[in-house]
Amino acid sequence: MSQLVTYNSLVGYQLLERRKELGVDQATVSMKTGISQPVLSRLEKGAAIISTDQLFVICQALKCRPSDILKAVESVVDKLNGNEQLEVKTTKEANTAGAFLAGAAIGTALTFLLSKK
Repeated sequence: MSQLVTYNSLVGYQLLERRKELGVDQATVSMKTGISQPVLSRLEKGAAIISTDQLFVICQALKCRPSDILKAVESVVDKLNGNEQLEVKTTKEANTAGAFLAGAAIGTALTFLLSKK
């Protein structure tokens, strides 16, 4: 049986990775974007659906482009295609299919699975 991960949570994970790469904390991004820290946390964990507006303002604060984040997600999805252990679905599909990975579990699963290729 495969684990599920959503496109939305992959976007959140990529934003988290970019923030960590810059050495910036959530409070700083929150201040720069006007998005509360709890909401930012939920977006990074894939526990909230990110809007286009949120993606753009977060990317501006993280000095990257939304297309950079989406290309990174697309690359992960391409690498996972055909993987029997992890399946990528839309949030709606995942919610009807049962439990799915979010937050730190995504990073752990991706690191493990992608390192095997």
